[in-house]
Amino acid sequence: MDWNDLRVFLTAVRAGSYSAAGPQLGLNRTTIGRRVAALEASLQTALFRETPTGPEPTEAGRLLLEAGARVETEIAEVLRRIALAPPDPAPLRIASSAGLVVELMAELGAAAPSGGPAIELVHAIDPVEAVTLRRADLALALIRAVPRRLAGRQAGIVTQARYARRGTPEGPPLCWGEEVELALPRHWTAANSGDDAPGAIRFSSWGALAQAVRSGVGKAWLCCFAADDDPVLERIAPPDPRFDTGLWLLHRADTPQSAAAAALTQRLAERIAVRLGAQAV
Repeated sequence: MDWNDLRVFLTAVRAGSYSAAGPQLGLNRTTIGRRVAALEASLQTALFRETPTGPEPTEAGRLLLEAGARVETEIAEVLRRIALAPPDPAPLRIASSAGLVVELMAELGAAAPSGGPAIELVHAIDPVEAVTLRRADLALALIRAVPRRLAGRQAGIVTQARYARRGTPEGPPLCWGEEVELALPRHWTAANSGDDAPGAIRFSSWGALAQAVRSGVGKAWLCCFAADDDPVLERIAPPDPRFDTGLWLLHRADTPQSAAAAALTQRLAERIAVRLGAQAV
């Protein structure tokens, strides 16, 4: 078995398609397809199967991915010890619930050392869907339970309280849009539900909702870890435990993370845990 063919297979699975893997490998999709076919021929078994969500590794492919990830880690460690730079790691595509990652940029920056994987923030209201469909590699997801096919770790619990611009507590309620209500946990979006506020302004991103409250447009339930640090905002109602939700860092369970991506994920989870642990209740 050719290691280079195995490396191509690893990159193609992580990227989600031959076309997406092309820029990382410096190869076109046809060449990548030939390399994967050569690997399958050498092993005399199929490595992919078609599913409703696209190609997925077979059992043989999954075992090969796990072995390949271990080899990749060992090679990177050897190169580090002999002071040679390993190949540039693939970009780590991160999606977050309604764009909540904008409130975690300090933690993300601290977790991403020089020489680590490049970071690409992917626009997606539902990060679980983005990772499931391989449009992202890592989800910062507000969820109650880990979905099938994903794995990861919980960074902490996000609490919500009602906020308004300081000095303007009587503004109208601001609400989540229908797309957010359909994509994210109902008990979380219920804090800013539009069911009882006909005609209210609705939002499909965390950033837009938070900025509207800062600008005095209205009041809304916001994440305490973010809003409490904002001098423009003030709490006008205490946190409600009904709206508490776990914040998880998730990746596909059938695709081992690269060593660089796994290390960054761990550092990011630790820093987010510190931030969430300090939120006032």
